[in-house]
Amino acid sequence: MFLVKWYGPFTSVEEEKAWEEKQQFNCSLYLLHGMLKYAKSKETYYCGMSTRCVYERFRDKGHHIEEVKDRLNSIYVGCVSNHKSVDRSQILLVEKLITATLAYELGEKSLINATNFRFPGENVYVINEWYKPYGENEVWERQPKNAPSHIVPDVLVSHLREDGYIDLFGSKKLKRL
Repeated sequence: MFLVKWYGPFTSVEEEKAWEEKQQFNCSLYLLHGMLKYAKSKETYYCGMSTRCVYERFRDKGHHIEEVKDRLNSIYVGCVSNHKSVDRSQILLVEKLITATLAYELGEKSLINATNFRFPGENVYVINEWYKPYGENEVWERQPKNAPSHIVPDVLVSHLREDGYIDLFGSKKLKRL
């Protein structure tokens, strides 16, 4: 089980870098939302992972941020907060589940990702919390319908059955009882 705390939206790489440099934890996941260079109205999304700081990952040659940089809507960065240390395979598992969910919800053509459209071949439980980057642990209560925080469910469960099929369970938004 993974608890992912997402922070955003950031409107530029520079803004995300300035925020991340001040934090005492490492963000290992990120979601991009924007439009490709010649798109008229079609929005596109990307889910990625990094074992370094996210802003360092954005500087890599050929990174997908370049495809939406001029028409970037938002950047969300996430950290797995219920494990003291997270290895690459665990981060990849969470990224794979979120990417597959985005592909399921929006269609593969709405993603810049070239891989990870299939759900993980094991049971994975992810709880997503969406925080405002500037404030005292304030959780977003409302987000635009096209924001990644509105599309990715708050609770995601990928369950591998004995017959090899995968059941997907989730809850779009958790409500206070």
